[in-house]
Amino acid sequence: MDALSHLIDTDTIQVEITIRLGRTRQTVAQLAALRPDDILTLDQAIGDGVEICVGDKVIARGELTGDGTPEDRLCVRVIGASEAP
Repeated sequence: MDALSHLIDTDTIQVEITIRLGRTRQTVAQLAALRPDDILTLDQAIGDGVEICVGDKVIARGELTGDGTPEDRLCVRVIGASEAP
């Protein structure tokens, strides 16, 4: 057990996790011209997976999946921890 773990109740601390799919750059004019059914091409291939982030820090990598329920909610399967910088 960590020497400080008894001082911090980690079971009640919540953090927001963000899933990053990729990035693209657009001019303001291109952004304003977007319409339904337009497609934005990202800087990643489909097989590259996603980044799992806390704040701006990538903590792990994952892949998109469904949860198998009738509603088939979008989920992320963790496939590995992020490499240290």
